[in-house]
Amino acid sequence: MLDAPEILRVNEPVRILVVDDFAPFRETLCSVFLPYKSMVIVGEATDGEAAIELAFRCAPHVIVMDVKMPRISGVEATRRIKRFLPGVHIIGVSTQDDTFIKESMKAVGSSHFVTKDCAHTLPQVIATITGRHITKDYSFEGTA
Repeated sequence: MLDAPEILRVNEPVRILVVDDFAPFRETLCSVFLPYKSMVIVGEATDGEAAIELAFRCAPHVIVMDVKMPRISGVEATRRIKRFLPGVHIIGVSTQDDTFIKESMKAVGSSHFVTKDCAHTLPQVIATITGRHITKDYSFEGTA
C-alpha cells in the first residue's frame, strides 16, 4: 500500500484535484476555489484514468470527481484511489441527483456527493469533511 497524502497541517492549504471530462465545468470548479487562499488546485484530470495517475503524483487532500467520464468512470477511479490512498477525501459530482449514483460513490469510499448545480457549496463541504476553517480572501475580489 502506498502512503496516504500527509496529514493536513494547520497552515497548509488544502490540496485539491479537479476531475471532469467537460472542460468548461472543470474551469468553473477551479474558479470556485480561487477566492480561497486556504485551498489550492494541484491538478486537473479529464477522465478516471488520468485522475488515478494524478492522485498518486499530486498527493491531493481532496478530489472533486465527476461520476460519469470516458475510459474509467468516477466510481471506478474512486474505488482504485481509495484502495491505495484511503486518507484522500473524494467528493462525487454529477448533473443527476440520483440515489443509485450517490450510493455507488458512497460504496467505493467517497466522502460526499454534490450535484453540479450546487458546485458553489464545495468550499463549505471541504471545510466540513476536512475539519478546516475555510474563509475567503476578500482582497482577491478587488484584483479581478
